[in-house]
Amino acid sequence: MAVSTRAASPAEVNIPHFNPASGPYLGRLMSTNRKEKLYLPLKVGEANHIFILGKTGYGKTSFMKALAEALWEYYTSRGQEVLIVIFERKYDYSKFQRLKAFWNKRVEELGKEEATRVHPYLAAYFGTLEKYPQLKSQLGFPGDFAMSIPNYILAETYVTRKPYPIDVFTWHGLQPDSFPTRRIVFRPTRAPEAIKLDNGGGKVEVAIGRIHLRDISFEMLARKFDIPKGTAYGRILRKYWKVYKIHDPDEILRRVKAEEPSMRESTYESLKSILDEIRADPLYLKGSVLKPKAEQVTRSGNGIYDEPKPFTDYLTTKAINIIDFSDNSELDLEEQRLIMYLLWQKIKLIAGRKRVDVWLFFDEIQDLIGTAGEASRHNLAWKAMEEIYRKGRSLSVNVVAGTQYLYKLPMSLIMGAAHIAVIGALASPKDLDILRVAIMDGERLRIPVEHDSFEEFLKRRKKKGRGWFSFDREFTVKMYFRPNQSF
Repeated sequence: MAVSTRAASPAEVNIPHFNPASGPYLGRLMSTNRKEKLYLPLKVGEANHIFILGKTGYGKTSFMKALAEALWEYYTSRGQEVLIVIFERKYDYSKFQRLKAFWNKRVEELGKEEATRVHPYLAAYFGTLEKYPQLKSQLGFPGDFAMSIPNYILAETYVTRKPYPIDVFTWHGLQPDSFPTRRIVFRPTRAPEAIKLDNGGGKVEVAIGRIHLRDISFEMLARKFDIPKGTAYGRILRKYWKVYKIHDPDEILRRVKAEEPSMRESTYESLKSILDEIRADPLYLKGSVLKPKAEQVTRSGNGIYDEPKPFTDYLTTKAINIIDFSDNSELDLEEQRLIMYLLWQKIKLIAGRKRVDVWLFFDEIQDLIGTAGEASRHNLAWKAMEEIYRKGRSLSVNVVAGTQYLYKLPMSLIMGAAHIAVIGALASPKDLDILRVAIMDGERLRIPVEHDSFEEFLKRRKKKGRGWFSFDREFTVKMYFRPNQSF
Protein backbone atom coordinates (compact mmCIF):
# COMPACT_ATOMS: atom_id res chain seq x y z
CA MET A 1 0.00 0.00 0.00
CA ALA A 2 1.35 3.45 -0.91
CA VAL A 3 2.26 5.76 1.95
CA SER A 4 0.32 9.03 2.07
CA THR A 5 2.34 12.17 1.45
CA ARG A 6 -0.08 14.57 3.09
CA ALA A 7 0.92 16.17 6.38
CA ALA A 8 -0.89 15.26 9.58
CA SER A 9 -3.00 17.88 11.34
CA PRO A 10 -2.39 18.56 15.06
CA ALA A 11 -5.75 16.95 15.87
CA GLU A 12 -4.76 13.76 14.06
CA VAL A 13 -1.46 13.60 15.86
CA ASN A 14 -3.37 14.17 19.12
CA ILE A 15 -0.99 16.74 20.59
CA PRO A 16 -2.08 19.45 23.00
CA HIS A 17 -0.47 22.61 21.59
CA PHE A 18 2.54 23.69 23.58
CA ASN A 19 1.82 26.62 25.88
CA PRO A 20 5.14 28.00 27.22
CA ALA A 21 3.35 29.90 30.00
CA SER A 22 2.65 26.59 31.79
CA GLY A 23 6.37 25.99 32.28
CA PRO A 24 9.49 25.28 30.22
CA TYR A 25 8.62 22.33 27.99
CA LEU A 26 10.89 19.29 28.50
CA GLY A 27 9.43 16.69 26.14
CA ARG A 28 6.98 13.79 26.08
CA LEU A 29 6.58 10.66 28.14
CA MET A 30 7.51 7.33 26.59
CA SER A 31 5.43 5.14 28.90
CA THR A 32 1.86 6.05 27.91
CA ASN A 33 -0.18 5.79 24.74
CA ARG A 34 -1.01 9.50 24.69
CA LYS A 35 2.61 10.52 25.28
CA GLU A 36 1.72 13.35 27.67
CA LYS A 37 3.86 16.45 27.62
CA LEU A 38 6.19 17.21 30.52
CA TYR A 39 7.08 20.65 31.86
CA LEU A 40 9.83 21.68 34.25
CA PRO A 41 8.33 22.86 37.54
CA LEU A 42 10.36 25.95 38.43
CA LYS A 43 10.46 26.62 42.15
CA VAL A 44 10.48 30.24 43.24
CA GLY A 45 13.21 30.94 45.78
CA GLU A 46 15.06 27.70 45.07
CA ALA A 47 17.94 26.78 42.79
CA ASN A 48 16.86 24.65 39.85
CA HIS A 49 20.25 23.07 39.11
CA ILE A 50 20.11 20.44 36.37
CA PHE A 51 22.75 17.88 35.40
CA ILE A 52 22.62 16.47 31.86
CA LEU A 53 24.54 13.28 31.35
CA GLY A 54 25.26 11.13 28.30
CA LYS A 55 27.65 9.94 25.64
CA THR A 56 28.75 12.11 22.75
CA GLY A 57 26.37 11.87 19.81
CA TYR A 58 23.18 11.02 21.71
CA GLY A 59 21.80 14.57 21.93
CA LYS A 60 23.14 16.00 25.19
CA THR A 61 24.13 19.37 23.68
CA SER A 62 20.95 19.41 21.57
CA PHE A 63 18.80 19.11 24.70
CA MET A 64 20.81 21.82 26.46
CA LYS A 65 20.08 24.09 23.54
CA ALA A 66 16.41 23.06 23.56
CA LEU A 67 16.15 23.75 27.28
CA ALA A 68 17.63 27.24 26.81
CA GLU A 69 15.01 27.84 24.08
CA ALA A 70 12.24 26.58 26.38
CA LEU A 71 13.35 28.88 29.18
CA TRP A 72 13.56 31.87 26.83
CA GLU A 73 10.00 31.17 25.59
CA TYR A 74 8.73 30.62 29.13
CA TYR A 75 10.01 33.91 30.53
CA THR A 76 9.28 36.07 27.48
CA SER A 77 5.72 34.69 27.21
CA ARG A 78 5.16 35.85 30.80
CA GLY A 79 6.69 39.28 30.18
CA GLN A 80 9.59 38.51 32.55
CA GLU A 81 13.23 39.34 32.06
CA VAL A 82 15.71 36.47 32.22
CA LEU A 83 19.49 36.39 31.90
CA ILE A 84 20.59 33.26 30.03
CA VAL A 85 24.35 32.73 29.65
CA ILE A 86 25.79 29.78 27.71
CA PHE A 87 29.45 28.79 27.80
CA GLU A 88 30.17 27.36 24.35
CA ARG A 89 33.18 25.06 23.98
CA LYS A 90 33.48 24.48 20.22
CA TYR A 91 32.22 25.17 16.72
CA ASP A 92 31.19 22.46 14.29
CA TYR A 93 32.25 22.40 10.62
CA SER A 94 29.89 19.46 9.93
CA LYS A 95 26.98 21.83 10.63
CA PHE A 96 28.09 23.98 7.72
CA GLN A 97 28.21 20.92 5.46
CA ARG A 98 24.70 19.88 6.49
CA LEU A 99 23.36 23.40 5.95
CA LYS A 100 24.95 23.52 2.51
CA ALA A 101 23.44 20.15 1.54
CA PHE A 102 20.02 21.35 2.74
CA TRP A 103 20.31 24.61 0.77
CA ASN A 104 21.33 22.83 -2.42
CA LYS A 105 18.39 20.46 -2.02
CA ARG A 106 15.94 23.33 -1.57
CA VAL A 107 17.28 25.12 -4.64
CA GLU A 108 16.84 21.90 -6.63
CA GLU A 109 13.30 21.38 -5.31
CA LEU A 110 11.98 24.96 -5.44
CA GLY A 111 14.24 26.81 -7.83
CA LYS A 112 16.68 29.55 -6.81
CA GLU A 113 14.12 32.36 -6.66
CA GLU A 114 11.58 30.54 -4.46
CA ALA A 115 14.29 29.03 -2.24
CA THR A 116 15.66 32.54 -1.66
CA ARG A 117 12.20 33.80 -0.69
CA VAL A 118 11.65 30.92 1.76
CA HIS A 119 15.18 30.90 3.21
CA PRO A 120 16.60 34.45 2.93
CA TYR A 121 19.37 33.86 5.48
CA LEU A 122 20.69 30.77 3.69
CA ALA A 123 20.50 32.57 0.35
CA ALA A 124 22.55 35.49 1.72
CA TYR A 125 24.99 33.18 3.51
CA PHE A 126 25.83 30.92 0.60
CA GLY A 127 25.51 33.80 -1.85
CA THR A 128 28.29 35.59 0.06
CA LEU A 129 30.51 32.53 -0.27
CA GLU A 130 29.83 32.30 -4.01
CA LYS A 131 30.50 35.99 -4.56
CA TYR A 132 33.59 36.17 -2.35
CA PRO A 133 35.41 32.80 -2.50
CA GLN A 134 38.33 34.37 -0.65
CA LEU A 135 36.14 34.27 2.49
CA LYS A 136 36.15 30.47 2.45
CA SER A 137 38.77 30.32 5.20
CA GLN A 138 36.77 32.77 7.34
CA LEU A 139 33.32 31.19 7.02
CA GLY A 140 31.85 27.74 7.62
CA PHE A 141 32.21 27.37 11.40
CA PRO A 142 28.83 27.74 13.15
CA GLY A 143 28.95 27.16 16.90
CA ASP A 144 27.37 24.36 18.89
CA PHE A 145 24.87 27.00 20.02
CA ALA A 146 24.15 28.71 16.70
CA MET A 147 20.75 29.62 18.10
CA SER A 148 19.92 32.34 15.58
CA ILE A 149 19.61 29.79 12.75
CA PRO A 150 16.37 27.77 12.52
CA ASN A 151 16.84 24.00 12.62
CA TYR A 152 15.66 23.39 9.06
CA ILE A 153 17.22 19.92 8.97
CA LEU A 154 15.31 18.43 11.89
CA ALA A 155 12.07 19.52 10.23
CA GLU A 156 12.73 16.75 7.71
CA THR A 157 13.30 14.10 10.38
CA TYR A 158 10.20 11.96 10.77
CA VAL A 159 8.76 10.10 13.75
CA THR A 160 6.66 8.01 11.36
CA ARG A 161 5.63 8.01 7.69
CA LYS A 162 2.53 5.82 8.03
CA PRO A 163 -0.28 6.50 7.39
CA TYR A 164 1.09 10.03 6.78
CA PRO A 165 4.43 11.75 7.51
CA ILE A 166 4.82 13.23 11.00
CA ASP A 167 8.05 15.13 11.58
CA VAL A 168 9.73 15.55 14.96
CA PHE A 169 8.63 19.16 15.40
CA THR A 170 4.97 18.46 14.56
CA TRP A 171 4.98 15.58 17.04
CA HIS A 172 6.18 17.92 19.79
CA GLY A 173 3.90 20.79 18.75
CA LEU A 174 6.91 22.95 17.78
CA GLN A 175 8.46 24.35 14.64
CA PRO A 176 11.96 25.48 13.54
CA ASP A 177 12.77 28.85 15.06
CA SER A 178 15.62 31.28 15.66
CA PHE A 179 16.45 33.24 18.79
CA PRO A 180 18.24 36.55 19.41
CA THR A 181 21.81 35.97 20.61
CA ARG A 182 24.71 38.09 21.77
CA ARG A 183 28.00 36.27 21.28
CA ILE A 184 31.00 37.52 23.29
CA VAL A 185 34.40 36.59 21.83
CA PHE A 186 37.87 37.20 23.27
CA ARG A 187 40.97 37.93 21.19
CA PRO A 188 38.91 36.94 18.11
CA THR A 189 40.72 34.63 15.71
CA ARG A 190 38.35 35.50 12.85
CA ALA A 191 36.67 38.66 11.66
CA PRO A 192 33.68 39.39 13.94
CA GLU A 193 31.55 39.84 10.81
CA ALA A 194 32.35 36.24 9.80
CA ILE A 195 31.44 34.93 13.27
CA LYS A 196 28.17 36.85 13.07
CA LEU A 197 27.28 35.52 9.61
CA ASP A 198 28.21 31.94 10.57
CA ASN A 199 25.81 31.97 13.52
CA GLY A 200 22.68 33.50 12.04
CA GLY A 201 23.39 36.97 10.67
CA GLY A 202 20.65 39.45 11.50
CA LYS A 203 19.64 38.08 14.91
CA VAL A 204 23.26 37.83 16.10
CA GLU A 205 25.29 40.50 17.85
CA VAL A 206 29.04 39.97 18.30
CA ALA A 207 30.87 41.77 21.11
CA ILE A 208 34.62 41.83 21.68
CA GLY A 209 35.19 40.86 25.33
CA ARG A 210 37.93 42.36 27.49
CA ILE A 211 39.20 42.05 31.05
CA HIS A 212 40.48 44.80 33.35
CA LEU A 213 44.17 44.42 34.10
CA ARG A 214 43.32 45.03 37.74
CA ASP A 215 41.57 41.64 37.70
CA ILE A 216 44.78 39.85 36.68
CA SER A 217 46.88 38.64 39.61
CA PHE A 218 50.64 39.08 39.41
CA GLU A 219 51.04 35.28 39.56
CA MET A 220 48.80 34.84 36.53
CA LEU A 221 50.61 37.68 34.75
CA ALA A 222 53.99 36.03 35.43
CA ARG A 223 52.79 32.72 33.99
CA LYS A 224 51.20 34.35 30.95
CA PHE A 225 54.21 36.48 30.00
CA ASP A 226 56.89 34.11 31.25
CA ILE A 227 58.39 36.45 33.85
CA PRO A 228 61.20 34.52 35.58
CA LYS A 229 61.30 34.47 39.36
CA GLY A 230 64.18 36.26 41.00
CA THR A 231 64.93 38.72 38.20
CA ALA A 232 65.31 42.38 39.10
CA TYR A 233 62.61 43.57 36.67
CA GLY A 234 60.29 40.79 37.89
CA ARG A 235 60.67 41.94 41.52
CA ILE A 236 60.02 45.56 40.54
CA LEU A 237 56.94 44.68 38.50
CA ARG A 238 55.63 42.56 41.36
CA LYS A 239 56.05 45.47 43.79
CA TYR A 240 54.11 47.95 41.66
CA TRP A 241 51.48 45.42 40.50
CA LYS A 242 50.80 43.51 43.70
CA VAL A 243 51.81 45.86 46.50
CA TYR A 244 51.10 49.30 45.05
CA LYS A 245 48.14 47.97 42.99
CA ILE A 246 49.11 49.91 39.86
CA HIS A 247 47.86 48.07 36.77
CA ASP A 248 48.43 50.62 34.01
CA PRO A 249 51.69 49.86 32.08
CA ASP A 250 52.27 53.55 31.32
CA GLU A 251 51.76 54.57 34.95
CA ILE A 252 54.14 51.83 36.14
CA LEU A 253 56.89 53.07 33.80
CA ARG A 254 56.32 56.67 34.90
CA ARG A 255 56.54 55.72 38.57
CA VAL A 256 59.62 53.55 38.00
CA LYS A 257 61.46 56.40 36.27
CA ALA A 258 60.61 58.76 39.11
CA GLU A 259 61.17 56.38 42.04
CA GLU A 260 63.93 54.02 40.87
CA PRO A 261 66.78 56.34 39.75
CA SER A 262 69.48 53.73 40.41
CA MET A 263 67.85 51.06 38.19
CA ARG A 264 70.18 49.61 35.58
CA GLU A 265 69.35 50.37 31.95
CA SER A 266 69.09 46.66 31.08
CA THR A 267 66.59 46.12 33.92
CA TYR A 268 64.48 49.04 32.72
CA GLU A 269 64.51 47.77 29.13
CA SER A 270 63.43 44.27 30.27
CA LEU A 271 60.62 45.78 32.33
CA LYS A 272 59.52 48.00 29.45
CA SER A 273 59.56 45.02 27.05
CA ILE A 274 57.19 43.05 29.29
CA LEU A 275 54.89 46.04 29.80
CA ASP A 276 54.82 46.65 26.03
CA GLU A 277 53.59 43.06 25.56
CA ILE A 278 50.89 43.56 28.19
CA ARG A 279 49.84 46.87 26.62
CA ALA A 280 49.61 45.30 23.16
CA ASP A 281 47.41 42.39 24.27
CA PRO A 282 43.86 43.08 22.96
CA LEU A 283 42.26 41.14 25.83
CA TYR A 284 43.20 43.67 28.51
CA LEU A 285 41.80 47.02 29.55
CA LYS A 286 44.59 49.26 30.82
CA GLY A 287 44.23 51.69 33.69
CA SER A 288 41.08 52.87 35.43
CA VAL A 289 40.02 55.64 33.02
CA LEU A 290 38.77 54.34 29.68
CA LYS A 291 39.48 56.67 26.76
CA PRO A 292 38.19 55.20 23.49
CA LYS A 293 40.50 55.38 20.53
CA ALA A 294 39.09 56.09 17.09
CA GLU A 295 39.23 52.43 16.04
CA GLN A 296 37.55 51.27 19.28
CA VAL A 297 34.20 53.00 18.96
CA THR A 298 31.01 50.94 18.94
CA ARG A 299 29.93 49.75 15.52
CA SER A 300 26.31 49.03 16.48
CA GLY A 301 24.88 49.52 13.00
CA ASN A 302 25.99 46.07 11.87
CA GLY A 303 25.66 44.30 15.21
CA ILE A 304 29.39 44.33 16.05
CA TYR A 305 30.37 45.83 19.41
CA ASP A 306 33.99 46.77 20.07
CA GLU A 307 34.37 49.15 22.98
CA PRO A 308 37.03 49.57 25.67
CA LYS A 309 34.90 48.16 28.48
CA PRO A 310 34.78 44.85 30.40
CA PHE A 311 32.98 41.91 28.80
CA THR A 312 30.47 41.78 31.66
CA ASP A 313 29.00 45.11 30.48
CA TYR A 314 27.74 43.29 27.38
CA LEU A 315 25.47 40.91 29.32
CA THR A 316 21.87 41.48 28.29
CA THR A 317 18.37 40.22 29.00
CA LYS A 318 17.32 41.17 25.45
CA ALA A 319 19.07 38.14 23.93
CA ILE A 320 20.64 34.80 24.86
CA ASN A 321 24.26 35.44 25.85
CA ILE A 322 26.93 33.09 24.51
CA ILE A 323 30.40 33.18 26.04
CA ASP A 324 32.44 31.95 23.09
CA PHE A 325 35.23 29.67 24.32
CA SER A 326 35.49 27.93 20.95
CA ASP A 327 38.39 28.46 18.55
CA ASN A 328 36.81 31.83 17.74
CA SER A 329 38.55 33.06 20.91
CA GLU A 330 42.24 32.78 21.71
CA LEU A 331 42.25 31.92 25.41
CA ASP A 332 44.11 29.53 27.64
CA LEU A 333 42.33 27.55 30.36
CA GLU A 334 43.42 29.86 33.18
CA GLU A 335 41.94 32.85 31.33
CA GLN A 336 38.70 30.98 30.71
CA ARG A 337 38.42 30.20 34.40
CA LEU A 338 39.08 33.82 35.29
CA ILE A 339 36.35 34.92 32.86
CA MET A 340 33.88 32.54 34.50
CA TYR A 341 34.82 33.89 37.94
CA LEU A 342 34.45 37.54 36.84
CA LEU A 343 31.12 36.77 35.21
CA TRP A 344 29.86 35.29 38.48
CA GLN A 345 30.91 38.45 40.36
CA LYS A 346 28.85 40.52 37.90
CA ILE A 347 25.87 38.15 38.02
CA LYS A 348 25.70 38.48 41.81
CA LEU A 349 25.14 42.21 41.33
CA ILE A 350 22.60 41.79 38.51
CA ALA A 351 20.58 39.12 40.31
CA GLY A 352 20.72 40.93 43.65
CA ARG A 353 19.87 44.45 42.47
CA LYS A 354 17.58 43.81 39.50
CA ARG A 355 15.89 40.63 40.79
CA VAL A 356 16.35 38.89 37.47
CA ASP A 357 16.37 35.09 37.22
CA VAL A 358 19.68 33.80 35.86
CA TRP A 359 20.38 30.54 34.01
CA LEU A 360 23.97 29.46 33.38
CA PHE A 361 24.67 26.68 30.86
CA PHE A 362 27.95 24.75 30.85
CA ASP A 363 28.55 22.16 28.12
CA GLU A 364 31.22 19.61 29.14
CA ILE A 365 31.58 21.34 32.49
CA GLN A 366 34.58 19.20 33.46
CA ASP A 367 36.65 20.96 30.76
CA LEU A 368 36.15 24.30 32.49
CA ILE A 369 36.05 23.63 36.22
CA GLY A 370 38.29 20.55 36.06
CA THR A 371 37.83 17.10 37.54
CA ALA A 372 37.38 16.23 41.21
CA GLY A 373 41.13 16.44 41.84
CA GLU A 374 41.25 20.03 40.52
CA ALA A 375 38.45 21.32 42.75
CA SER A 376 40.62 23.64 44.84
CA ARG A 377 40.30 27.22 46.03
CA HIS A 378 43.07 28.18 43.60
CA ASN A 379 40.89 27.09 40.68
CA LEU A 380 38.80 30.21 39.97
CA ALA A 381 36.17 28.34 37.95
CA TRP A 382 35.63 25.86 40.78
CA LYS A 383 35.60 28.72 43.30
CA ALA A 384 32.84 30.40 41.28
CA MET A 385 30.84 27.18 40.93
CA GLU A 386 31.10 26.48 44.65
CA GLU A 387 29.72 29.96 45.40
CA ILE A 388 26.93 29.54 42.84
CA TYR A 389 25.81 26.34 44.52
CA ARG A 390 25.92 27.99 47.97
CA LYS A 391 24.34 31.34 47.06
CA GLY A 392 22.35 30.54 43.93
CA ARG A 393 19.13 29.75 45.74
CA SER A 394 18.81 33.18 47.38
CA LEU A 395 19.75 34.95 44.13
CA SER A 396 17.63 32.83 41.71
CA VAL A 397 20.78 31.72 39.87
CA ASN A 398 20.38 28.31 38.22
CA VAL A 399 22.93 25.98 36.61
CA VAL A 400 22.48 23.57 33.70
CA ALA A 401 25.62 21.45 33.35
CA GLY A 402 26.36 18.82 30.71
CA THR A 403 29.05 16.18 31.03
CA GLN A 404 30.03 12.78 29.67
CA TYR A 405 31.57 11.50 32.88
CA LEU A 406 29.77 12.11 36.16
CA TYR A 407 32.29 10.19 38.24
CA LYS A 408 35.07 12.66 37.40
CA LEU A 409 33.23 15.57 38.99
CA PRO A 410 33.18 16.60 42.67
CA MET A 411 30.35 14.83 44.49
CA SER A 412 29.16 18.13 45.97
CA LEU A 413 28.12 19.25 42.47
CA ILE A 414 26.25 16.03 41.77
CA MET A 415 24.41 15.95 45.09
CA GLY A 416 23.62 19.66 44.73
CA ALA A 417 21.64 19.08 41.53
CA ALA A 418 17.86 19.45 41.78
CA HIS A 419 17.18 17.42 38.62
CA ILE A 420 19.23 14.95 36.58
CA ALA A 421 18.72 14.06 32.92
CA VAL A 422 20.32 11.13 31.10
CA ILE A 423 20.33 11.30 27.29
CA GLY A 424 20.64 8.04 25.32
CA ALA A 425 23.36 6.09 27.10
CA LEU A 426 26.05 6.44 29.75
CA ALA A 427 29.73 6.61 28.91
CA SER A 428 30.86 4.75 32.03
CA PRO A 429 29.35 2.04 34.27
CA LYS A 430 30.72 4.03 37.23
CA ASP A 431 28.15 6.73 36.50
CA LEU A 432 25.27 4.25 36.85
CA ASP A 433 26.46 3.40 40.36
CA ILE A 434 26.57 7.11 41.25
CA LEU A 435 23.10 7.71 39.82
CA ARG A 436 21.63 4.89 41.87
CA VAL A 437 22.93 6.66 44.96
CA ALA A 438 22.08 10.23 43.88
CA ILE A 439 18.52 9.40 42.71
CA MET A 440 16.06 8.04 45.27
CA ASP A 441 14.41 5.66 42.81
CA GLY A 442 17.74 5.02 41.08
CA GLU A 443 17.49 1.24 41.56
CA ARG A 444 14.79 1.23 38.86
CA LEU A 445 17.13 2.74 36.26
CA ARG A 446 17.95 0.47 33.34
CA ILE A 447 20.30 2.73 31.42
CA PRO A 448 22.42 1.12 28.66
CA VAL A 449 26.16 1.41 29.20
CA GLU A 450 27.74 -1.32 27.09
CA HIS A 451 26.59 -3.07 23.91
CA ASP A 452 26.50 -6.87 23.65
CA SER A 453 26.42 -6.89 19.84
CA PHE A 454 26.85 -4.65 16.82
CA GLU A 455 23.13 -4.94 16.09
CA GLU A 456 22.34 -3.75 19.61
CA PHE A 457 24.76 -0.85 19.13
CA LEU A 458 22.99 0.23 15.93
CA LYS A 459 19.60 -0.11 17.60
CA ARG A 460 20.61 1.99 20.59
CA ARG A 461 22.06 4.70 18.36
CA LYS A 462 18.49 5.26 17.19
CA LYS A 463 17.65 6.32 20.73
CA LYS A 464 19.22 9.72 20.23
CA GLY A 465 17.14 12.34 22.02
CA ARG A 466 15.52 9.79 24.34
CA GLY A 467 16.34 9.05 27.94
CA TRP A 468 15.42 9.66 31.57
CA PHE A 469 14.61 12.73 33.64
CA SER A 470 14.64 12.66 37.44
CA PHE A 471 12.51 15.39 39.04
CA ASP A 472 13.99 16.51 42.35
CA ARG A 473 16.07 13.30 42.18
CA GLU A 474 12.95 11.58 43.59
CA PHE A 475 10.76 10.65 40.63
CA THR A 476 12.29 9.45 37.37
CA VAL A 477 10.48 9.13 34.02
CA LYS A 478 11.47 7.77 30.63
CA MET A 479 10.91 10.38 27.94
CA TYR A 480 11.47 11.84 24.48
CA PHE A 481 13.33 15.09 25.06
CA ARG A 482 12.29 18.36 23.45
CA PRO A 483 14.09 18.85 20.09
CA ASN A 484 16.14 21.98 19.51
CA GLN A 485 14.29 24.46 17.32
CA SER A 486 17.48 26.31 16.45
CA PHE A 487 20.56 24.94 14.73
